[in-house]
Amino acid sequence: MSKKKNVIKLCLILGVTILLTIIICNIYRNYEGGKSNSSYISKYVSTIQYNELSSAVTELSGDTFLYLSYIGDKNIYDLERQIRRQLKINELEDNFIYVDGTSYINDKKVITGLNKTLNVTTKSSIVLPAIIYFKDNVPEDYIDSSEYLFKVGSFEQLIDKYELGK
Repeated sequence: MSKKKNVIKLCLILGVTILLTIIICNIYRNYEGGKSNSSYISKYVSTIQYNELSSAVTELSGDTFLYLSYIGDKNIYDLERQIRRQLKINELEDNFIYVDGTSYINDKKVITGLNKTLNVTTKSSIVLPAIIYFKDNVPEDYIDSSEYLFKVGSFEQLIDKYELGK
């Protein structure tokens, strides 16, 4: 009888352990999925809507970075965490504006018109995510993801090139 009780206890312990493992895995999966469906950096910097972009560009002050991106990609979320770190190190959070282009990412007219809206001269359309550096309302330089998702090192080089930050 004692052996039977031990087997039942063991089965209960295994069952509870398996159930807890499944629950914890689902919670973690939802947490990770939720991260890619939001922008990490939007919590720390100024944010404007894409349809306000043309009027906002005329009101930029001094040295400003305009970050155009979209949500739904874990790699972009991770990139934004690294960008945020650089902004904090260089004390540039007040000079950084986030623009969410998620709802326009598949609209080719909007994306190809982005250069005209921002008055940026490039050989081809800007590919999101991108960071455009403005000096006194005039676009000076940019980095985009035309060949691959740009790395935070490109952003660091942009900061150093124009001697911004700390």
